[in-house]
Amino acid sequence: MRYRENRDQTAELLRMVLPLMSRHAAGFHPLSFAVWYEYAAGTNQPLKAAVDARVAAAVRLTDADIEELFDRHVAMRDIESSMRVRARIQEVVEQVTESTARASEAVGRYNDGLSDYQQQLKRDVDKAAITQVVMALLVDTDRVRSRTSDLQQNLATNSQAARRLQGELEIAQGQAQVDPLTGLLNLRGLTCQVRDSYPSGLPAGALLHLGVDAFAIVGDTLGHLLADRVLAAIGQVISNGAGQGSLLARSGSEDFLLLLPDRTAAEALAQAERIRVSVERCRVRRQDSETAVATVTVSIGAVMLSGGETLAASIERADQALRRCRQEGGNRITVGGD
Repeated sequence: MRYRENRDQTAELLRMVLPLMSRHAAGFHPLSFAVWYEYAAGTNQPLKAAVDARVAAAVRLTDADIEELFDRHVAMRDIESSMRVRARIQEVVEQVTESTARASEAVGRYNDGLSDYQQQLKRDVDKAAITQVVMALLVDTDRVRSRTSDLQQNLATNSQAARRLQGELEIAQGQAQVDPLTGLLNLRGLTCQVRDSYPSGLPAGALLHLGVDAFAIVGDTLGHLLADRVLAAIGQVISNGAGQGSLLARSGSEDFLLLLPDRTAAEALAQAERIRVSVERCRVRRQDSETAVATVTVSIGAVMLSGGETLAASIERADQALRRCRQEGGNRITVGGD
């Protein structure tokens, strides 16, 4: 599935998308929504660059513009990328097959040679014949060893290429595990990491759900290019305060999840407070000026983990804590219940 946002995240994206759509001449149809949804979610950088270029030129997007953007950057992206990566994977498979065939041919000749040498020794058992057979065996063995070494090296090289291509294919199919804007894990990546690291359920510790306060207003006030830079910077601030052994992911448009294993409640809340203060102290400045234009804050919903809980269940509890935190005014930490 291309889109991994949960219900609350998609609702927030909807609130961001509708004002964007209303500024242009295109209708409120599915193609238009898909274009603006991927634009707002920040998951399709080529599309975002194309839209930003037109918006910067004061172009009001028409239905024809939206259809062109959809065909080029939404529909064709998956088709072309998948076909390209699959073709490269096929090349890797063919190279491995060719190397294996060459090695197999060399081993076959070696086996045939062994049979010939066996027959020769049955006919001639003098010292000269034995010496000749041994020398020939050494030459053939060295040749097979060389072929086998080449095969092993080729397999290792192509194995790395295959893993890289698999990652590219995941991106092409919308299954990437890394958020392209911040470089952090996305929700899918966090889920996979938790599944691999904690197959029996989450460890004892804490889970923080951090949400940037009033980020839709930030985007409308500063413009989406600067807003994206702000979001990436906040991700870096959170990452700097995450600590060793933690797992951090961008889970939505302006939301982050931070898993803190083996932390006591006091340790987790102290860490959350340090992150909150660090974000609050940041000042947004434009490139052409040192003048601060905005201050950004985060609300944090924190829940304690006793061990064995599923990621989905803990995220739901942290979501509830974050909602309460925002209802209380934001820029604070709210601790969720059991």
